[in-house]
Amino acid sequence: MSLSEGALYRPLVWSIATALLGAGALLAIQMISAVVGPFRLAQLGEHDPRGAVALFRDAYQPVGAAVRSPFGHALVETGRSVRELTSLRDLDPARVGAVVLSELRVLPDDEAAGLRNFLAGGGGAVLVGSVGVRDADGAWRGYETMRNLLGAEVLPLDEDRTRAIVANRRGPIASALPPRQRIGVLPEQGLPGALVADSELRWAGALADPDAPAAALRRKFGRGRLAWIAVGPERVVGNAADQRLVGRVLEAAVAWSSRTPWVEVLPWPGGASFAGVVEPDAGGGDASDARPEQAWRRAIDAAEKDAGTARLLVPADARRHDATEARLADAIGELRRRGAWLATRREISAWTRQRAPVQASVRRAGPRRIVVAVTNFGRSAASRVVLRVFLNEPVLRAEVDTTKLLQSAARVQLQPNAEVLDLILPPLDPRASAAFSLDYEPAPSQDG
Repeated sequence: MSLSEGALYRPLVWSIATALLGAGALLAIQMISAVVGPFRLAQLGEHDPRGAVALFRDAYQPVGAAVRSPFGHALVETGRSVRELTSLRDLDPARVGAVVLSELRVLPDDEAAGLRNFLAGGGGAVLVGSVGVRDADGAWRGYETMRNLLGAEVLPLDEDRTRAIVANRRGPIASALPPRQRIGVLPEQGLPGALVADSELRWAGALADPDAPAAALRRKFGRGRLAWIAVGPERVVGNAADQRLVGRVLEAAVAWSSRTPWVEVLPWPGGASFAGVVEPDAGGGDASDARPEQAWRRAIDAAEKDAGTARLLVPADARRHDATEARLADAIGELRRRGAWLATRREISAWTRQRAPVQASVRRAGPRRIVVAVTNFGRSAASRVVLRVFLNEPVLRAEVDTTKLLQSAARVQLQPNAEVLDLILPPLDPRASAAFSLDYEPAPSQDG
């Protein structure tokens, strides 16, 4: 190469090399950003206490007993930092997002004051079972401490009223259960129930009781959050699947109280509020069934509350009345106005089989980014699947992106200042997984 040619090609080669290095650096930044979220220099090095959970352990229990429990393992698997503590007096919201107290029947006044201070400072707490009902000698103290912590009336229940808990209304805690899920519980005289209206979980006894006491509640105290669950997985008398469901209820309660994300696969296609089905009344009918619209209205109201199925039963006698068709059309119109999915029994069965193998998880990947992963373990494709993401903090806006090239996009539905959003997924292939990065802008918190 001559001197003149070298003078010509050398700048060109350096330019190409510089461009390739720049493109590689940008690609690396993009790949890292897809995992950890957008860079914010002011927030680098900050410690986020929301991911830390403290499990209370009695001093006489072996060290590590709480962390090694099935619930402790489940929290670790979600990516949380889990530790034990034997005193509530030194709890610091700057270091711990939530504390879990399970069947802590002895709770001295100074420990209760420490828990209240923790809540006042913005911490979260999950209480399980009876709390603070006995003194240090085991003598009965009553429910005064528990009432003050829960901000609700508490009463002991008879064995006949404590045979099961049931999902009563959708929300951050009940999202861990299918609609109207009933879980058997080892009955015991004196198990606590809370007198609050429209709880997410309620007690179910031997007899149907629409006014049964609550088996769970959520409260905000200033900047702090407290959740109470009547029983833990150890009291479940069903199979291991039911125990895991109650464990998931506790995980959802921890997420809400610590303001960390949680996700559920919505029970109906397209994010429908509930399902509606019109069926003949196989039990027959009499003259009193000639106007069944009141029963239809009750079924629709109940299904809208708990995301269940509204069964519009048409008695045989009513079908012989000319006005029945018009009334049924009105009821079907009401279903559609309330966002129900109108389907047949066969369609509901097919959808249940399609949805059951779909599982989702969520993890924080940055100060304002989470990654939502979903897997279809089924042998057939799943379509019209919607995930409800509980961000558990008010959000102004959000946007979603794929984490892989050539992956179909999802869509976000969000009401500004709400703590939840819906992620409308593309069709999921059988035995396939997908992941989406969700960036959001928090709204000014209304807590306190």
